[in-house]
Amino acid sequence: MSNLELKGGILEMIATINDRAALEELKVLVTNFAGSHTQGDDYWDELSGTEQSELEAAIRESDNESNLVSHEEVMKKYSKWLEK
Repeated sequence: MSNLELKGGILEMIATINDRAALEELKVLVTNFAGSHTQGDDYWDELSGTEQSELEAAIRESDNESNLVSHEEVMKKYSKWLEK
């Protein structure tokens, strides 16, 4: 089944609903769902200036290999929290 067919089926189901309260509830659900699943969301603008600056600094620091920690070192240091 293609995405288009799936969307059409969903629209057909919605078209059969006549209860106003149910439609309003469905609208809220779809709005919330669509908002959290939109492709290309960019949360950069939601960060404060301080958060943006700190993130940019961290990215620059990661370019320097001497600042990196190997996976093995991290696993060794934090293994006690990973054990069940």
